[in-house]
Amino acid sequence: MSGESSDLPRTLFYRFARAVVTAFFRTCFRVRVEGLERLPRQGGVILASNHLSNFDPPLLGILVPRYIRFMGKAELFRIPVLRRMFLSLGGFPIERGRVDRRAIRTAIEVLQGGTCLVMFPEGHRSRTGKLGPLQPGIASIARKAGAIIQPVGIRGRYRMFGRIEVRFGDPIDVREWSDEEIMRNLRDQLLLLTGQEESR
Repeated sequence: MSGESSDLPRTLFYRFARAVVTAFFRTCFRVRVEGLERLPRQGGVILASNHLSNFDPPLLGILVPRYIRFMGKAELFRIPVLRRMFLSLGGFPIERGRVDRRAIRTAIEVLQGGTCLVMFPEGHRSRTGKLGPLQPGIASIARKAGAIIQPVGIRGRYRMFGRIEVRFGDPIDVREWSDEEIMRNLRDQLLLLTGQEESR
């Protein structure tokens, strides 16, 4: 379901966790991937995806042949067992409901270090499956970090043996666009990748 990459951690725990999660998705769902070849193989990249389920981050984690980091709500990191697990797998906390400057700094540092970072520009899971308004902060983070934004559309329901489609769009080079143009481009691509609207 996924390829190998030199930047994947070699720790026993990470390799074990990745194998378990891969086996879970292969057993429980029918996953189809399109456009993965568009993903830049080097440099800081924001995987900007719509958000349907808590399963989205681990699914992207096993599909992308690169090491990825992700933000998780701070409440989960207050549980010792979950905190240790999430930190080991590349997660870091973000306080919801306010501007978390520490999390933003961490995100920028991750990207400047040449790593992939999963971000959900809607800011929360969609209850209807429809793409909601996008938060503009993702453009600012990408610009400050000198990172590429990689649109990713997830379509389907996480039901046993259900079909999940993950489609990768065209990378967005933030140096070539204003923030407004970046967000318009990203929204148009996410709508197209999730089958909700034709690109304008």
